[in-house]
Amino acid sequence: MRGLHSDDMQRILIVSQDAAHIRAAEAAARTDGRVVRTEASAEGCLIAVREWRPALVIIDLGLGLTIGGLAALLRDEAVEEGVATLAIVAPSQLSMMTSSLPLDDFIMTPVDEDELRLRLSRLVWEQTGADEANVIRHGPLVIDLERYKVTIDGGVVDLTYKEYELLRFLASNPGKPFTREALLNQVWGYDYYGGSRTVDVHVRRIRAKIESREMFIDTVRNVGYRFVETYQSARRGASR
Repeated sequence: MRGLHSDDMQRILIVSQDAAHIRAAEAAARTDGRVVRTEASAEGCLIAVREWRPALVIIDLGLGLTIGGLAALLRDEAVEEGVATLAIVAPSQLSMMTSSLPLDDFIMTPVDEDELRLRLSRLVWEQTGADEANVIRHGPLVIDLERYKVTIDGGVVDLTYKEYELLRFLASNPGKPFTREALLNQVWGYDYYGGSRTVDVHVRRIRAKIESREMFIDTVRNVGYRFVETYQSARRGASR
């Protein structure tokens, strides 16, 4: 990927004819002050990439692209060497998501704006780097707040938006215990009516993804959870 200039690093190109997908993508992109442009065809996409030089292209497969057409678009020199790419994919189109496609990421329909915002922000900042002040490091665990990216020993961890937000919040307050209700308020919002079981499920999923060797999230009996205060190699404890 090429280096981006300050005037184009926040440009997002949306290639879609679906009004709902365009609205979701525009909302996700503009939340962080990014500039958005929409095209309705692969041909318009290529023209916009060459003339407008976006940082990211969001391609809606609802355009009717075949896998061959998508591959040709992604392998066009202007796209392959110039921008990050993210596809909007319906469940029936999953078979198109093969490892041979030079696609950086994809999101399933129905599109969740929060998840799309996380994914597109990660891809944009992947090209520009992140300020070290915006990185949380805890042993092999690194949370890049600018790029919305979590890694373990250098390997990217695939988290959902809520999993990322829960981990980020806990890791930003190491050693401090939080009740399940407090975590629901902080991550899901005060208007969320789901039960505290939601927190348990998300913690379990996060642990499964990041704790193969080290323990990062500790269960506080009769209270809730906390992020471990100091790095230590630990096996999964019996307190879970």
